[in-house]
Amino acid sequence: MTYVKQGWGLVRSQFPSVIILFLYQLLWGFFLYRIVNMAVIAVLSRYPDPPPTEISRLLYGFEAQLELQHNAAVHQYLWILLGMIALRLLLSPLLESGILYGLLPQDSRKSGLPFFRGMKEFWKPVALFYILELAFLSLPFFWIGPRLLEQLPPLIRESNPLSSLLVISGYLLIYLVYGWLIHQVLLFIKFGYLFKAGLWTSLVICFRHMLQGILIAFVLGSFTLGIFLIFGVFSWIFTGILALVLQQTYPFIRSLFQVWNVTSQYRLWHTRSQKG
Repeated sequence: MTYVKQGWGLVRSQFPSVIILFLYQLLWGFFLYRIVNMAVIAVLSRYPDPPPTEISRLLYGFEAQLELQHNAAVHQYLWILLGMIALRLLLSPLLESGILYGLLPQDSRKSGLPFFRGMKEFWKPVALFYILELAFLSLPFFWIGPRLLEQLPPLIRESNPLSSLLVISGYLLIYLVYGWLIHQVLLFIKFGYLFKAGLWTSLVICFRHMLQGILIAFVLGSFTLGIFLIFGVFSWIFTGILALVLQQTYPFIRSLFQVWNVTSQYRLWHTRSQKG
């Protein structure tokens, strides 16, 4: 908890970064909502009701395949979605660069708002690490992907697909743990590279103090999940303006805790690198 408290002190000095990250996530969520509302819901509304027979389900599947192949509107939505994903891939390392630059001591920074200065100073190495992380995250799909596809037919056809759901959930849980470990390791390596402490030293610190890093992520993740559940319950019970305010506030809370996690992990790395 010491590093979490120290990380909070750094968050307060990075409040502009939290605001910018909040606006980015708010806009991303809005455009994603519009895509889902216009495209996905329109498709799901055509699902046979009352509950389909086997023939109506097959017809729905054939219609969906034809729409994907020949409908220009579907292709347009797919291109928009791909464009949004590409834009997110471009912006993510820039945003991370601004947050990481804000971790520098005040006397080591150049003039200007630290967030935008960080985009200029750190974007190249952070982008390279981001590409490396994407590559590592893509590797398991060559193993997990075919196994997940094997579970889709029984998931759709069987009346009680519990076994398929458990298998899919197990694979996804393994992948999430793997993804977090890759992110954690590369985060410490980034600290070492950007703040001139050495890559190997930072890697050793990461593995030696992995349990403390996990504890930091667990504590802050639990708070984030708890707030999400509280906001969800209140939005469900008290509909209206209060629900709208809570829905618009949650991206800010999530942005705050994302930056808080980075600053807390930085305090762990910095403290241990000084002692080493």
